[in-house]
Amino acid sequence: MKQDVHFNAAPLLGAVPSTLLIPLVARARGSSIYPWLDPGDTQAQQMLQNMGGQALALLQDHPSVLNVLWRTQLIKQIGAAFFAHYPHAHGVNLGAGLSDYFQWLNNGHNHWLDVDLADVVTLRHALLPWHSEAAHDGSVDLTQPGWWQQLHLSDEDPHQPLLLVCEGVLMYLTPTQVKAVMREIGDNAPEGSELVCDFMTPLGIGHADLAPSVAGTGAEFLWGAHNALEVARLHPRLELLSQHTVAEAYGWASCWTEMCMTPWTGGPMYGVAHLQLSEP
Repeated sequence: MKQDVHFNAAPLLGAVPSTLLIPLVARARGSSIYPWLDPGDTQAQQMLQNMGGQALALLQDHPSVLNVLWRTQLIKQIGAAFFAHYPHAHGVNLGAGLSDYFQWLNNGHNHWLDVDLADVVTLRHALLPWHSEAAHDGSVDLTQPGWWQQLHLSDEDPHQPLLLVCEGVLMYLTPTQVKAVMREIGDNAPEGSELVCDFMTPLGIGHADLAPSVAGTGAEFLWGAHNALEVARLHPRLELLSQHTVAEAYGWASCWTEMCMTPWTGGPMYGVAHLQLSEP
């Protein structure tokens, strides 16, 4: 039976894990601000209702809400294309928080694994209603070596490509930790696997106070990349398929401005890298 969990359970998670409230609120209620990006996240809507209304204050951070809704739409599109090509493959959300992409990507043949810290997984079990035998949770610390083996990701079919999602995670890790996460993926993921991860400009490092929704958690931005190619260079098996920038969500004027600023910024202020794992 699902236990009664209220909003005050989330702060007990600590600074970085408590940032899971940001995408939760954005997906549940962000359509009131950006209706054209409404993900139709019924799971988030129900969870937010179960947790109480205090978290709605996070909607005041409009840029963060837009970032979440934009990347959610993009990940859904990339995921749908991946499973159209590999209908029996597995999807893995690394640092899933309270996200549930399988509600959109379940094709009746694939499987999904949501991964996070033990305390977050406990919260997921309390708040997320069970809806598929093909969806499971895994508890690991991505900053500790050996987490790939702990998740047994290669047990089913070591040659079957995986869809790997890592959103809202890497910017809170140190550069050394980010390299270690990419090393685990690069050293172990089957050929043809795809990785979708977001990144922020290095100009944002140390300035989480400029994002009101993050500032309230006590978390800090510790890592950034100038562009998606820089992310791909973190492991020799990572190949860049595409780079996306949140400027796309603001329209052509924003894209033009960002392009003009590239000689100084090196790339997007916030973006998503779509990568593929090459032959070992």
